Amino acid sequence: MSEISDKAAVANPSALAGDVRVGPFSVIGPEVSIGPGCVVHNNVTILGATRIGANCELFPGCVVGIAPEGDQARAGRCIIESGNVLREHVIVEAGLDDEAGTYVGPNNLIMVGCQIRHDAHLEGEGIFANFTCVEAHAYIEKYVRTYGFTAVKSYATVGAYALTTGYASVERDVPPYAIVQGLPTQVRSVNSEGLRRCGFDARTIETIKAAFRMLFDGRGTFPTPEALEATERRFDNEHVRYLIDCLRRSASAPTGRRRQPAHVQD
Repeated sequence: MSEISDKAAVANPSALAGDVRVGPFSVIGPEVSIGPGCVVHNNVTILGATRIGANCELFPGCVVGIAPEGDQARAGRCIIESGNVLREHVIVEAGLDDEAGTYVGPNNLIMVGCQIRHDAHLEGEGIFANFTCVEAHAYIEKYVRTYGFTAVKSYATVGAYALTTGYASVERDVPPYAIVQGLPTQVRSVNSEGLRRCGFDARTIETIKAAFRMLFDGRGTFPTPEALEATERRFDNEHVRYLIDCLRRSASAPTGRRRQPAHVQD
């Protein structure tokens, strides 16, 4: 049986798995479901049509599933997959898109004060440092790392294995495998240490670094079509092909932000 504090307000206890723990002064709305192994600490608010997977932990002050404008007349959709840790005062807004909504994939660490705005999509396995803001409809691919106070603008995509430094303002797409810095952001180098920690071998990392040297001039300018073609001809490597494909799609978008397909749950 769920361990629900008598000082918590849970509208539909039957939608919580049998071993869920809910601390005092937390509020859980009638359309919320929570999977096994979850811990909801004190003073957490979960509203809307929110689904939380197994083994998640929500720390005090978190607010999940709130409508973007604070209007709860319609229960927006929010999906948080298994293995997520939401530290203190994280806000995850409900989506306005009835089919996709806001989606947080598995196994993210979302640190103090982060904001995930409505209809954002996080693929998973990410680490988001304090006060990172992922704005509406932004798309974060797998294994992304952000430093504190990063701001990812609406509809921008942060590519897989990328790292943003502190106070970075992501106003256009971030290439996969890159370290970006600044306001607006510029590509500074390859996230070599992050790739190594994710299991990339030394030869693959060197290949990605060689491709970056051909594509980027160090001044943050976008690669030319000629540079993309030359790099594609030189390297027969799946990661380089993926990098070039992402860059071409970003170049084809008027704002440099390629909108990813929405994640739709059955």
